[in-house]
Amino acid sequence: MLPVMGKYVNWLGNMRRVFVVGKFFGAGVILATSFVHMMGAAIETLGDSCLDGWLGGFESWPALLAMIALLAMHLMEHTMGRRIARSALSASAESTQSGHGASTPCVDDLPLKETPSRLESHEPSHAHAVYGHMDEHRKRLSTYVLELGIALHSIIVGVTLAVTGGTAFKTLLAAISFHQFFEGMALGTRVAALTFNRRPFLICMLNASIFALTTPLGQVIGIAVRESFAPRAPSSLLAMGVLDALSAGILLYSAVANLLVEEFAAFEFHQASRKMRIVCFAAMYAGCAAMSVIGKWA
Repeated sequence: MLPVMGKYVNWLGNMRRVFVVGKFFGAGVILATSFVHMMGAAIETLGDSCLDGWLGGFESWPALLAMIALLAMHLMEHTMGRRIARSALSASAESTQSGHGASTPCVDDLPLKETPSRLESHEPSHAHAVYGHMDEHRKRLSTYVLELGIALHSIIVGVTLAVTGGTAFKTLLAAISFHQFFEGMALGTRVAALTFNRRPFLICMLNASIFALTTPLGQVIGIAVRESFAPRAPSSLLAMGVLDALSAGILLYSAVANLLVEEFAAFEFHQASRKMRIVCFAAMYAGCAAMSVIGKWA
């Protein structure tokens, strides 16, 4: 919640550069969590000797499941983005028709290469306003997809934490606390950058609260099934392995598509000073390195 509070609390506003660097560090943490922690755990769990004969001798289930999760996230984001684009262009066509007696062609009626140029030739200033509106909605969608991916992972993490006992619990708790903090930093900074017409503070805090409650929700689920949970049972190994592999794919997509590609291609990033860009790259690499080192113990 710190980045969100920093947008509205004056003395925290001075820490915005810290939050930006934390966002890139968090992106590295999420990327390393996907590869080192979740994928590694999925490979180990689904390769357990107790599952011999359960998986049809196919050894690449973790990678296949991660790929399925990644493609599902991509399809969902594309479908929702397509609907947003159609909605914005339809609204533009209606407003133009009512105001000038001419209609703007719908996105489905134009070839992909011709849509922007024909819209702009119809009324450039109006078209640019529409594209700006669509870009804001795209940023919201990207942020919400990122939040969904992190939230699903956090629920799985909460379940894992609740069913873990002994000395492994303390190690796992330390690792989870570390990466959840920086995942929250990355997500919170993205949420704080969004603009809302009505009740912006309330909406931003609601988004931050959803993330904060997902791990406790997972713990509640884990506590509920803990008595009947047998860690070495084939059904338990299969369930945890599948969830870890799906979580790896979700986090990989979130880290690459919603953080690395979005943030490093952003206009604000390229407008930053060379020193700030170097710091952001270094923060991302440091996040990857730190979470990879933690992977030795958890």
